[in-house]
Amino acid sequence: MAHPHLAFCPYLSVRKIIEFADWQIGPFEAFDDRWADAKFKAQSKAFLAKFVDNAGEPIKHPSLLCRRGGKIDGQLPSREEIEALEAAIAFAFLDENPRRTPETARQAWNVITADNAEPFFWPIDVEAGYVTVTTGLMVRTLGGGYQIADAELTIRPPLDLHLPLGSHTADSACLDAIYTTVLSSLRTPGAKPTADRIKTAIGWFAKAWRNTATVHFPERVVFLKTAFEAMTGTSKSHVSAQMLRQLFEAVPETSPTDSERLVWSPAERAIHAWTFMKGGKPQTVQVTGLEHWFMSFADARNTIIHQGVVPSLAYTNPSNAEYEGPLVFTAEFLLRAAIKVSLAEFGYPDLWRSASWRAVKAAYQELEARERSGASSD
Repeated sequence: MAHPHLAFCPYLSVRKIIEFADWQIGPFEAFDDRWADAKFKAQSKAFLAKFVDNAGEPIKHPSLLCRRGGKIDGQLPSREEIEALEAAIAFAFLDENPRRTPETARQAWNVITADNAEPFFWPIDVEAGYVTVTTGLMVRTLGGGYQIADAELTIRPPLDLHLPLGSHTADSACLDAIYTTVLSSLRTPGAKPTADRIKTAIGWFAKAWRNTATVHFPERVVFLKTAFEAMTGTSKSHVSAQMLRQLFEAVPETSPTDSERLVWSPAERAIHAWTFMKGGKPQTVQVTGLEHWFMSFADARNTIIHQGVVPSLAYTNPSNAEYEGPLVFTAEFLLRAAIKVSLAEFGYPDLWRSASWRAVKAAYQELEARERSGASSD
């Protein structure tokens, strides 16, 4: 007999239920009356209590994931749904992190990593309470013979798990957009190239946000450059830079202040000199701020990979101040913006803007619609 599966994020504390697509994510206690079976609920609650932090203390506020509208019956999502959920939860919650600056670096206590946003789908033995714990991939280790009620059973976190203080939330529109886009890519690969590219880019983005100290900043530069290659469909850095410029320039009704959310600004002009070798001779061209930063970022990646040398991983250019700072943190923030802007193709034209901005726009459009409706009925 197949066991029901519990879907949850043990290291993510969500303050209230968030709805997106066919799903809900929220605090365990918010679903108190939603369980299809009392035993499944009791065993699930006891099982979640076995997850501990690095100090060995139980995780206080794990989050539950379930389908909207129905009972929590433990039906396992399809493989495609699981992968789409992984991408959506990772991207949308990580996208709530502020851009890393000297000021926001002091707010690390509130920053989440990809480890926090990882969902689990765990079979629960409702009757006997047996549980297995599997770790690893290249070498898989299976631990069995435990029962949920066993006092010695504890499920330890990743070694470098950071548990941010307080609870977190995510933009439901962002969750919805990533989930539906990635799911469409998984179900019909090749049908929508942009969806395929977003799916792949988010995979590399999430890897770059793992908190493990065994992945160093040079590797994260490589991960993020690969994500940009996925988004632009090319490994040619100057072409990627041009495509990113064109992507942002096509966004309607932008202003220079939007650089706070995009890094890129419509005020950028091709005033920065970039010198490269062609046919054994140096060539110099004029590029925009985004292109200049991206080519510097690509050069750092190429030096790491092709020469085995780690160059400076910070971009310093007072005439291009918006892009100054550690390459990893500018890259991850710019990648987020590029992904959100690209989702316009799937019916999310303003996802890169703030939720409050979108709410005001929706209210204004609703008011306009009412006024037109009233005028037509007169």
